[in-house]
Amino acid sequence: MKFKVLAALFLFALLMGPGPGAMLIDGTAENPAIWFGIPALYLWTLLWFAVMAGCVVTAAQTIWKNDAE
Repeated sequence: MKFKVLAALFLFALLMGPGPGAMLIDGTAENPAIWFGIPALYLWTLLWFAVMAGCVVTAAQTIWKNDAE
């Protein structure tokens, strides 16, 4: 069950990072969106990278554990 949730979350983050989610928040070329003084596209991508990294770390700590330990 945990594998399916992590896989679905990872695939969703993989889609939303550079995909349609970026088109939703970026603004226009003439007037790009800025969040907290940083371009929104950069923060958006960083957020989804953190979600993907969290999925990998969680899987490494729970699913991919070596039973020989």
